[in-house]
Amino acid sequence: MNLKATALFGLLVSISSQTAGAAVDRVDPPNWWVGMSDPSLQLMMYGNDIGSGSLVSKSGDVTISQVTRGDSPNYLFVDLTIDASADPQTVEFLYTAPDGATSEVSYLLQARRENSSDRQGFSARDAVYLIMPDRFANGDTSNDTVDHLHESADGQHPYGRHGGDLAGITKNLDYFTQLGMTQLWMTPVLENNQKDSSYHGYAATDLYRVDARLGSNADYVELSRGARKRGIGIIHDFVPNHIGSEHPWMYDLPTNDWINRDAEFSPTNHRREAHQDPYASDFDKEEMITGWFVPTMPDLNQQNPLLATYLIQNIIWWIETADLSGVRVDTWPYNDRTFLSAFTGRVLAEYPNMSIVGEEWSMNPATISYWQKGKQNHDGYDSGAPQLMDFPLQQAIREAVNEEERWDKGLVKLYQVLADDFLYPDPMGLMLIADNHDMTRLYPGVDENFDRYKMAMTFLATTRGIPQMLYGTELLMNAGPNGDHGRLRADFPGGWSGDRIDAFKGKGLSDDVAAAQDFISKLFTWRRDATAIHNGELLHFAPRDGIYVYFRFNEEQRVMVVMNNEPNTVHLDSSRYAQGLAGTTRARNVLTGDRYKLADRIRIPAKTAQVFELD
Repeated sequence: MNLKATALFGLLVSISSQTAGAAVDRVDPPNWWVGMSDPSLQLMMYGNDIGSGSLVSKSGDVTISQVTRGDSPNYLFVDLTIDASADPQTVEFLYTAPDGATSEVSYLLQARRENSSDRQGFSARDAVYLIMPDRFANGDTSNDTVDHLHESADGQHPYGRHGGDLAGITKNLDYFTQLGMTQLWMTPVLENNQKDSSYHGYAATDLYRVDARLGSNADYVELSRGARKRGIGIIHDFVPNHIGSEHPWMYDLPTNDWINRDAEFSPTNHRREAHQDPYASDFDKEEMITGWFVPTMPDLNQQNPLLATYLIQNIIWWIETADLSGVRVDTWPYNDRTFLSAFTGRVLAEYPNMSIVGEEWSMNPATISYWQKGKQNHDGYDSGAPQLMDFPLQQAIREAVNEEERWDKGLVKLYQVLADDFLYPDPMGLMLIADNHDMTRLYPGVDENFDRYKMAMTFLATTRGIPQMLYGTELLMNAGPNGDHGRLRADFPGGWSGDRIDAFKGKGLSDDVAAAQDFISKLFTWRRDATAIHNGELLHFAPRDGIYVYFRFNEEQRVMVVMNNEPNTVHLDSSRYAQGLAGTTRARNVLTGDRYKLADRIRIPAKTAQVFELD
């Protein structure tokens, strides 16, 4: 067995050896639960030359239905059936090595949280705050550098480890409440023991362990618990498409086909359309899903049923362990289609109200809508994903507020994107994006124009769907002129001891930044209780003369949003909008509190978006 692989594998199971010989060193998943809807469980057991041995269950509640040996002699895949009436217990397995030596493997079956299967996911009632944990707040300086992990802390290097961690996020949970946020999406928190640039989290080297520089599994659970107390859910960033090149598997593959392209780098073609293209060649389809992103991210072969089961059980384990409210799936179309359907099917069978949002980075609504659950596709395929990210709308928001009004430019871009919503089974299930960790931040994206910024964020907060905002967007954070990813993902001010500016406490902020933070807080705090925005219908009127008006309404509330993209103040003539006004006579500006009679011509300042509650 490769010594490096031995050193990197952790989370050892409890083992009691009677005699010397091969023994099980690790079991994945590390534990499981009784009372799951699916009674089956597949264990991956790892240990020096264990593949030639045999395993017996000593529990009457847990039976072994099949044992599969990997191509490496160091793996066993053990299929179990857990009796529906089984109580929480420690299951004892007896492992017998080829030389007759025996050892016991203890495996914990726990009780589930009450109503775990009924957990509620996120929806349009929520607002999502995106955090890169390494760059948000350093709550525990003792874990900035960890001896057994490659990269040491280097806060001055844009691509280095800066020391942010889960403790820092937990410490500042009240800040998210003040902003009106109800869900936290963190970029992957799992171990990334890569030799450089590991801070981003998308090259995992252990799928069951939080990166020690961010904290521990227990810290993740504590963060989730603290967030739940404040009405905030945790969204786990799941990366089933690839791992990091330093993952122990790369030094000891469980099966010969565990990694695509014979475990040698061969790039993907990025032709995501090949999934839907009725004319696509098999070559293009295959290259899309089996090619690697980069040499440091080996592409996983999800057509291998052992690996597919491993990945699906992994996300269920994290949902149950960390009490998650949702899953964000990275690089959605790069995954095997059959795997995606199996993954969503298994997760939603266990958690019917769970949220799963896929990242399909396309500007074509037809391409994105193909993946949403319930879509009647030409090829009969249904991925089962309840939510998708709305990149077309992200692009349209920036173009709309940046462009001068013409027949085909300006606010009409928003109108046109929403007009394509007939393509989606559930437009309200789309996650809306102002910016994220992979693109130019919003403020520089609108040429550092505060009026455009407020218009964009107001639209994001009031249109259909689930708004998502990158950390620091409320502070007008700017990556600088080159848009470099390392600088884009800058440290949050106030997250490190000695920071001159502390955004958590509002200290040292410039006037414009303080105004932006206050604006976001007021807007999204109002949104948190605005039921018309959460589940109401949307009615909009085609932009005319630089004015775009839309309504959100249900039986409880009616909201009117007026966007003025002209360089001058206009007075709204309400007669055109009678259908949306529905007989209401008064309006209250939700941010200023000013009240108006709709019979009067309401003044809408230049380059603004005004939100009114009607009565």
